[in-house]
Amino acid sequence: MQRLLYFIALLGSAVFSLSCSPARQYYQPLTKRPSQPWEGNSSSWGGYIENTIDKNRVRVAFETFNRPGSEFASYFVNVRAAEIALARGKNTFWLDDEGTKKWTEESHFPAYTIPGYWEFREREISRCSRDCEKGCREHTEIVRESFWVPERYVPPHTSVNLLSKAEIIMSTKPTGTRLRATDIIGDALSNSHGFGKPKFSSDTMNAYEARMTKPTL
Repeated sequence: MQRLLYFIALLGSAVFSLSCSPARQYYQPLTKRPSQPWEGNSSSWGGYIENTIDKNRVRVAFETFNRPGSEFASYFVNVRAAEIALARGKNTFWLDDEGTKKWTEESHFPAYTIPGYWEFREREISRCSRDCEKGCREHTEIVRESFWVPERYVPPHTSVNLLSKAEIIMSTKPTGTRLRATDIIGDALSNSHGFGKPKFSSDTMNAYEARMTKPTL
């Protein structure tokens, strides 16, 4: 029984870690950036973006805001390029790395006061007669209590945020570094980089599995 409970706990921990991994949270199309002023991070910020240069070349970029950071952007911009190559029916592609830029951005926040407010909490009170079982549900009352949360002063402060942007040019014609899409996708699926396993589309997985079952042309 103890072994079974240990296995269930371990499985639950693995599922939780997978769902909360940076790859699951941040490997996505870029649809939103933070607006000034800002601080901290959000899983809705950042991601990859691509622009077609011509029929053979695509410029791919990956942006991050504080987390998961520049190393994540540098790695997953290549993963996105591999996905694009497979979508175009290619396993071999070439890459010109334009580098990863990192910079900081300061956000200044004035002082403000969070007003006080009433909050509520609930607790159970068991009321039993002499001839009933202690704690029986029909004699349990839910008591709602109110309490005052005092106002809180937040002094002026500055937040320093780290932004990063990795850019490459993916080409289906020989130029730059020669790569194989299946190698990159397989590496991402094995989580050898330590960022977690990204959730690829069914089209990417079908193309990857088809390539893995036949010789590469």
